[in-house]
Amino acid sequence: MRVYSGGGRRVVGGTGEKRPARGGKRLQSAKKRRRAPKILLTAAGVTLVTCLMLVRGVGLPEKVFGEEPKEQELIPLTEARPAESEPTGAQREEGHFLLSFAGDCTLGTEHGSWGKSGTFPEVVGENYAYPFAGVQSLFARDDFTFVNLEGTLTSHTVPAEKQFRFRGPTSYGAILTEGSVEAVTLANNHTLDYGKTGLQETRQVLKDLGVAAGGDGETFLYTASRGLKIGVYTAYHFDRPQIRQGIETLQNQGAELIIAAFHSGAEGSYTPTARQKDMFRYAADCGAHIVYNSHPHVLQPVEHYRDSVIFYSLGNFSFGGNRNPSDKDTVVIQVEVERQADGSVVLSQVLTHPCSVSSRMDRNDYQPTLCEADSTQAQRVERKLAGTYRPPAPKPEKELPQAAAPQETPAEESLPEDPAEVPDGEETSPPAGMPQEPILPEKDAAFIRL
Repeated sequence: MRVYSGGGRRVVGGTGEKRPARGGKRLQSAKKRRRAPKILLTAAGVTLVTCLMLVRGVGLPEKVFGEEPKEQELIPLTEARPAESEPTGAQREEGHFLLSFAGDCTLGTEHGSWGKSGTFPEVVGENYAYPFAGVQSLFARDDFTFVNLEGTLTSHTVPAEKQFRFRGPTSYGAILTEGSVEAVTLANNHTLDYGKTGLQETRQVLKDLGVAAGGDGETFLYTASRGLKIGVYTAYHFDRPQIRQGIETLQNQGAELIIAAFHSGAEGSYTPTARQKDMFRYAADCGAHIVYNSHPHVLQPVEHYRDSVIFYSLGNFSFGGNRNPSDKDTVVIQVEVERQADGSVVLSQVLTHPCSVSSRMDRNDYQPTLCEADSTQAQRVERKLAGTYRPPAPKPEKELPQAAAPQETPAEESLPEDPAEVPDGEETSPPAGMPQEPILPEKDAAFIRL
């Protein structure tokens, strides 16, 4: 079965050269202008039997956005439309806005890797449009694009005394504007990789380019060109009081839509921790419509919690910290927001676009690329977002004969061991008294089922 996106628009180009799919799954309300949207799913490789089960609500969570699954409908599959005919912000229906989200962007390389083959600066050079060329058609047609800037943009070359230090030249700020990225979070464990000087210069680069940014425990407002007032709270060190205060600040400033962006979780884990669940759901309870998270470097589930949506981890994206990551799965998630007659906003649909962090599989070329419809990778991405993915068991190591001495593997001269292949870890500790992994009840929430 081919993958279709909302409104019956097929996501593969109509004629000519085969093109990548523009999405893997869509969730939308069955009836327009409802306070509580419901999940409607189309996923690559789904059989007719599975479709019938979905229509009848079999296997679906008891509540999604507070409504019963029995009213759900499948999205109609109609004729294809070329991707270029997707509406731009100016063409979108009045009161409807589209927001895009992607994961970790390290627009540079590790301190010890400068000048080496295959690094981000060596591959990208001065072609600032290159990194987001594979997804720019998505970002250019939305009202707001948000990513995690995992590293610094600075001319300061004295790194902090820590294991991994990520830096790109100040000119690489143009990568964000060329890629139609409107805002970033700086609330992570790499913004101080080159000390306060590096962070200050990074902030100035972003300010000069008009890219909104928030650091640890900060808030900012961004008004989209068509009028949606977006409030963003960004945090690396946080607990309940900080979350509530940040969201209340945005509410008092008149934000229509609130995003809470965190940097938390276990690196390399496909499952959110109990602390992630507890804090992120609390942020939704406080009024965050969209909860965004980075740090695990791999995809974790997307969850509808009451009237909000939670991205537990969007993984790596254009990630210069690793020249050949073993997991290249990533995603662009788009959320359509609808302004109601009373001035309030609701999330009317969520669309996922499975991607790879690289346009080639043998190494990282730092150009995130949309997956082909029905591909193995697209289906794997969807399983990760649904919370049904289970990583393969590691292969047992072969025992060497007793007489044979273990031999060291010689390092490649052109590609030495990449520091980012090893999890970079939390370089700073949470404030004293912050709970680590509280026990969490699982009521009123549901992972998206594909």
